Amino acid sequence: MRSLILWTLLLFSTAALAAETRLVVRARARDGKFVGTSMGGVRVVLRDAQSGQVLASGITSGSTGNTQTLMKQPQARGASLADESSAKFTATLDITEPQLVTVEVSGPLAQRQALATSTTQLWLLPGKHLEGDGLILELPGFVVDVLAPSAHEFFKLAGDRKLTIPLRANLILMCGCPTEPKGLWDSNRYTLQATVKHNGKPLTQFPLKYAGKTSTFEGALSVQQRGAYEVTVTAFDPVTGNAGVDSTTFVVE
Repeated sequence: MRSLILWTLLLFSTAALAAETRLVVRARARDGKFVGTSMGGVRVVLRDAQSGQVLASGITSGSTGNTQTLMKQPQARGASLADESSAKFTATLDITEPQLVTVEVSGPLAQRQALATSTTQLWLLPGKHLEGDGLILELPGFVVDVLAPSAHEFFKLAGDRKLTIPLRANLILMCGCPTEPKGLWDSNRYTLQATVKHNGKPLTQFPLKYAGKTSTFEGALSVQQRGAYEVTVTAFDPVTGNAGVDSTTFVVE
């Protein structure tokens, strides 16, 4: 009986020592804004750094944040980057002692071909909340989305005449921020290129040019051989190192 009482007291003592501890996690595109609901958010997973046990998980939601604050005005030390609507995930843990936590963010979830993962670790102390801007992890890269030709599209070749295949692709940052010449995200400094294979063998490469519509770029491929074609579109920013890739295939009969 005495041991049961001691065990019960120990349980109540441990529970009493546990403190609610909140951690706000955000993901920000490199050279861009927060990754929020408009891009499907990012998945956030918190794990115990020693055991690997999942402590909390969820998806960021909210807006991409204030463009003026994030991209235009000088950022003073200690000044907030996020506002109330900026995308975030809030994890609430009950911990009894300092805990080393691994934090992983993966996204954007609405554009799986561009999904990237960023990971860091930090100590959480019982009852010591990390809120406000919270923990901001960076996601480098571009979201490239080939619009045309559509996947496995068929084209008919008439005799020995050449066939012109239009190619169009969409290019945005991981936050969904738009690109265009002389825009806030200036595509003039980016390199967009299409690499083409025919029946698995390298065929040609050519640049894509701005199509006159925000975030849209285009080119044309002349073919005169039947078979299966694979097109890979790449984008690169030499200033930030952001890069993105997407592919499509088509068939010429």
